[in-house]
Amino acid sequence: NVSDAIGFLSQFGWTVDGGNAESVTVTIPAEFDKIFAAYNEIQKMQGLDLSKYKKKELTRYTFVVTNYNGYDGKVYANVLVYRNRVVGGDICSADVNGFVHGFEK
Repeated sequence: NVSDAIGFLSQFGWTVDGGNAESVTVTIPAEFDKIFAAYNEIQKMQGLDLSKYKKKELTRYTFVVTNYNGYDGKVYANVLVYRNRVVGGDICSADVNGFVHGFEK
């Protein structure tokens, strides 16, 4: 749930706006295109792997990060959950030419 996802992010030092959390169901594709494969490399670097969840429905929680230092734009935290377990996610900027990285600062 939302509060569990917020608690998960807090262990990495992130503060998020829980009042504006978005929750959507996403399906991991059966075949990874270049973009999704690159995204999964980020997951692997943090000890996770979305390839185990191909064709599965996950819940994605998205929050606005309120304590990202050194960047003026809007920053989001995405947490991917399957059966009450965090299986992936990222910290990313809203800017199309911005950044995306794992949960660690």
